[in-house]
Amino acid sequence: ITDDSAAHMIKLIHPRLEEQLMLAKNVQLIEALQELKIHEKDVSFLSPQCQYILENASLMQEEIKRQPAMIDRYYALITDLFMDRAAFKGVNVQQKVPQLLSLLDECNIDNILQFFEENK
Repeated sequence: ITDDSAAHMIKLIHPRLEEQLMLAKNVQLIEALQELKIHEKDVSFLSPQCQYILENASLMQEEIKRQPAMIDRYYALITDLFMDRAAFKGVNVQQKVPQLLSLLDECNIDNILQFFEENK
């Protein structure tokens, strides 16, 4: 596994991971927003994003139910890529996996790529 192929794979996975993380965050907000809507007749004061979440709540919930483990799969793909690349070079990076998972939670591609670059 070359360093370029690892970076390329991360760039391919990142948009899908980012989309799934955003979906998961939006789904977490649905219950609170629906409760707010019950108590407030007019929710026009909500941000456009919150209004969008309320309007599309059922679609988002269906999507997350159809693909419940997608985030875990993307995390596993990137983590395995990191560990396999290091294993080919004879390096044990197991102790750095928690740091990688933390970066994946943040979903900043530049930080993830930098982490891979620093841990060649």
